[in-house]
Amino acid sequence: MTTSDATRFAGETNTKLPRSTDWQNWTDPEIPEMFNPTERLLDRHIGSPTEAKTALMVDDTEYSYGQLLDRTCRAASALTAIGLEADTRILMFGTDSADYIAIWLGAVRAGIVPAVVSDLYKAENLLYFIRDTAAKALYIDGAQIDKLLAIRNDLPETLKYVIVHDGTAADTGIPETVTVFESKSIIANASPAFTPLPRHRNDVCYMFYSGGTTGTAKGITHLAHDFILVPERQGAFWEYTPQDIVHATSKKYFTHGLWPGVLIPLFWGATSVVSALPPSPENVLDILSRHNITKLITVPTIVKNVMLHIDQTGQKPDTPSLKLAITASEKMAPEIFEKFHDLFGIELLDSIGSSEITYEWIANRQKEFRRGSLGKPVFGFDVRLVDIDGNDVTTPGTDGEAWINSVTGCFFYWRKFDKSRETFIGPWVRTGDTLYYDEDGFFWFSGRSDDVFKVKGLWVSPIEVEAAITENESILEAAVISYEDTDGLTKPKAFIVVKPGIAPSDALADEIRSNVRAIGGYKVPEEIDFVDAIPRTTLMKIDRRTLRLEEAARRS
Repeated sequence: MTTSDATRFAGETNTKLPRSTDWQNWTDPEIPEMFNPTERLLDRHIGSPTEAKTALMVDDTEYSYGQLLDRTCRAASALTAIGLEADTRILMFGTDSADYIAIWLGAVRAGIVPAVVSDLYKAENLLYFIRDTAAKALYIDGAQIDKLLAIRNDLPETLKYVIVHDGTAADTGIPETVTVFESKSIIANASPAFTPLPRHRNDVCYMFYSGGTTGTAKGITHLAHDFILVPERQGAFWEYTPQDIVHATSKKYFTHGLWPGVLIPLFWGATSVVSALPPSPENVLDILSRHNITKLITVPTIVKNVMLHIDQTGQKPDTPSLKLAITASEKMAPEIFEKFHDLFGIELLDSIGSSEITYEWIANRQKEFRRGSLGKPVFGFDVRLVDIDGNDVTTPGTDGEAWINSVTGCFFYWRKFDKSRETFIGPWVRTGDTLYYDEDGFFWFSGRSDDVFKVKGLWVSPIEVEAAITENESILEAAVISYEDTDGLTKPKAFIVVKPGIAPSDALADEIRSNVRAIGGYKVPEEIDFVDAIPRTTLMKIDRRTLRLEEAARRS
C-alpha cells in the first residue's frame, strides 16, 4: 500500500459494513485525566461486601480483594524500595503465580511499566528483551535462571536488579553489578501501605510483546485508559458479572490470558482462577469442575485436546456452572463446535483479537453467534477490510485485511520506528489478518496475509486447506505451507498429526487429498508429512514460519 493510500484511510470509516444495533448504540465511558489503574481493579471494592470475596485463586490458595490489594501494595513498596522509579521498566520472564500477578499489579500501582514475555523463549531471546526494553529490573522464575546465567556476560548496564521467584537468590552466578532479590521475601517484608501513583490516561502503563513469528518480536505499548475501556466494553459484550468465576487457560504474558482471565474479572468484582499447572485436559477439566467456573477463555489446541481426552477416557465433563466458553487464535472445523455443544451444553464462541489492539475486536457472544464465524465487531471497535489494491471491501464474501480503529490500540512499537509507521495508520491498526463478512454481518477468517501464497497464479489460504484436512475424523491437527519444487514452482505441503490409535498410510493421504480437492484442485497438498507434533509459537499458535524455514533448509 502506498503512502497516499495510507493517508487516505486516516480517520475514515467504512459505513457500508453492517453493524449491530447494540454496536451502534454503544458509548465509551468517560476516562478521568488522572487515575491509577489498580484503583479501578482493587481499591474501589474495598469497604464493600466484595472486599472479603475471593478475587484470585492460584491453584488451591485464595486471596480476597482485601488480601490481593495488600499483596499489590507490598509489591509496589518492594519495587520502589529496591530502587525502581516511575516509568522505568521491569521485564517479567515467568509463568503464572501469585507473585507474578502481585508484581505486575504492584508495578502498575507504582507507575513502573511491566513488560511481559513468555518464559518459553531461549536465552538469546531473553537477552534481546532485556536490551530492547532497557529494563532496570528483571523478574524471573527460578526454573529459568539457567537462561539468565547463559547470558550473564552480555547483560547491559541498564539492568540493575533481578527478582527471582521460587528460587534461591544467593549463589546464582549473576554478575556483581546486578543486585538479586527473592520475590516472596521482598513482598512479605514490604509495607502494606502504598498510595497509588496517579497516572495520566495517556501514560504508557504496561507492555506486551508480539509473538515474533514473522520477525523480531515487537514491544507493544499500552496506555492507562485501557483499564477502563477494555473491561467496560468486554464486560457488556460478554456479560461479565460479580458472580462470575473465570479461568483463562493462556498464561498471563499473553493478552488472551491476562485481560479476560485476571483484569476484566477484577474490574467487575468477579473471581479469577489461575493455575501454575500446564493446561492438560485433566487439569482443565478439574479446574472447571472443582471451582465451578462460569466463564472459560481458551484456545483451539486446548479445546481439541480436552475433547480427545473425553473420547479416549469416556469421562463426561462435570461443568454445570459453565455459561460461556470463548476460543481464539485458530480456525476450527464446524464439527468441533457441534461436538463441544453436545459435551458441555453451551456454544463454543470463536473470536479474534491481537495484543496491538489490547484484546478481542470481533467475537461471537451469547445473544448473537454463528458457528465457525468470528462473530461481529465488539462494542467500541471499528472494523474495515482493505483489499490488496488498497480499496475498501464493500461486498460480502470478499477477502480483505482487517484494519481496526480503537483508542485501545498500541501507542507505538517500542523502539521500532519504521514498523510503527507501517502498522499504525492514523487511528487505524493494520492487523495482517485476512477476513471476509457474510450477508448478515458475521466475519470469517481467511488467514494471515504473511501466510497466504499463490499456486498457478491463484491465492491459497493455509487456514482453508487445514480446515478441509481436519474434517477427516482421523486427523487431530494440520499445518500447511508452501515450498518451491525443483522447477521453481510453488506447491502446497501439509504437516499432519493423526489421532492416537490411527496409523498414517497412503490410503489416509489419498482421503485427505480428496477432501481438499473439493475446495479446489490447485489447493491439494503436493506433499504430506505425517508428524508427531506441529511447532507452535510461545503463544501456542501454529508456527508456520518455523515450518517454512525448516523446509527451505531441508531442500537446500
